[in-house]
Amino acid sequence: MKKTLAALAIFSGAALSANAAMLKVSDQTFANFGLKLQIYGQALEDAATYNGDYKNAIDFTIQNARVYFSGQLNPIVQFGANLDFTVTGANTSHEGTSTTKVRDAFINFRFMPELNVMAGYYRLPFSRETLTGRYDRIFMPQDGWVNLNNGVYKDQILPTLQIATGNYQAVHLTAANVLGGPSLGNAVAITGTTDEADFARDAGVTVWGDILGGMVKYYVGVYDGFGDHNAAEVVNGGGKDNLGYAFRVQFTPTMLGFQPEKGYLLSETYLGQKNTLSFGLGYAASKLDVAPGASFNFKSWTLDANWEQKLSQFGLPLVPKVELGYVYTDGDNLPLQTGQNITIGNTPVPSGTYIGKLDSVKTYYITLGTLFDQQIWLGKLGVYLKYQKTTVKLTEVPAAVQQLVGSKIKPSVWSVAIPYYLAGQNAKIVLQYNKYNYDINGFDPRNTNNDDSNSDWTLAFQVQF
Repeated sequence: MKKTLAALAIFSGAALSANAAMLKVSDQTFANFGLKLQIYGQALEDAATYNGDYKNAIDFTIQNARVYFSGQLNPIVQFGANLDFTVTGANTSHEGTSTTKVRDAFINFRFMPELNVMAGYYRLPFSRETLTGRYDRIFMPQDGWVNLNNGVYKDQILPTLQIATGNYQAVHLTAANVLGGPSLGNAVAITGTTDEADFARDAGVTVWGDILGGMVKYYVGVYDGFGDHNAAEVVNGGGKDNLGYAFRVQFTPTMLGFQPEKGYLLSETYLGQKNTLSFGLGYAASKLDVAPGASFNFKSWTLDANWEQKLSQFGLPLVPKVELGYVYTDGDNLPLQTGQNITIGNTPVPSGTYIGKLDSVKTYYITLGTLFDQQIWLGKLGVYLKYQKTTVKLTEVPAAVQQLVGSKIKPSVWSVAIPYYLAGQNAKIVLQYNKYNYDINGFDPRNTNNDDSNSDWTLAFQVQF
């Protein structure tokens, strides 16, 4: 029974603690449920305005409040759902807690470990990033809106852009969604209302499984994609309904003693409880028709590698970690224009200025760090560093824009996280620093006064029951 529950917890993303509540009908029929909370205190540079100038903002927010359910009717039929009671969209603080959203909902048919069929709305099996739940991370999610310049995401890496055809829908590129491939609202994020936590998700059906005891993990899925005619927040053009597709395969050399990452979801860290080494390859595609004769096919592929192993170095029990990732998205020459007034150098660039066609979005990242696997007062301490760089390539750039920004924009993000684990991921405090560099003066989404960088401090508290 314990093995069944543990496998289900890993699969559903609803990590079970010793205090998890359970409704049990029999050994084969049961459900568990609980509560998850992420409470933030943040200092955000250039996130507020006063007397025409940009000022720092200090916010205390319920970043996420989640009730989860998971269980099974029998060993074959499994189910789960995550219900978020503070949606990190237009409001990320206490004013937004009246909004409720079904963040994930799935039914899984587990015919055998090698063959599962899952239907619902859940994380797209593309990159390691999209398969990592927000409560299983080292670096705390920086999602949510800054209500400035008509709204920008906290971790947005370019000013708000628009599709320069049809009805000028917004395109948001953030540090998180450039790692996700072309899912609903992703990579070229076509949305004005979808909050960033949905960028990694889509509705559909996935066939997946663990082969050879978890040495090989595979996913193959079909999803609503960009062209879902029922999705009000996505450009649907003339009503064409296009599907999206995703594929991922992951390899773990278990013959070398490394432990497989079984189940649907992955974790950013296993806190020394598992020695892991994995290599992943993913592909995703989705088509968008924004107007008659204006059809775009977005294709992404990704490579990633992750190593985490418990070692003893310098007389200390350490759990070092190295993670690498690369994501490429073909923009299919999507025409873009500025979606807000900005100033580059001394040149004003008004909203609606055509800047060229999107050739591609390339992103790579590297994470280094370690957990000190011994008790320091009440818990265990970790130190981690992450660097992420994106290259947005444009073609057919007008001469005036070429002089200002060129044909490539290369924003980057430095992140430092110091987590203090009181009870693993079930209770922790994280101090995190993020530095955003926008490559070009005037490309700070939060500041139209010719800025090229900003930084954030986050003190996060996380509890899972």
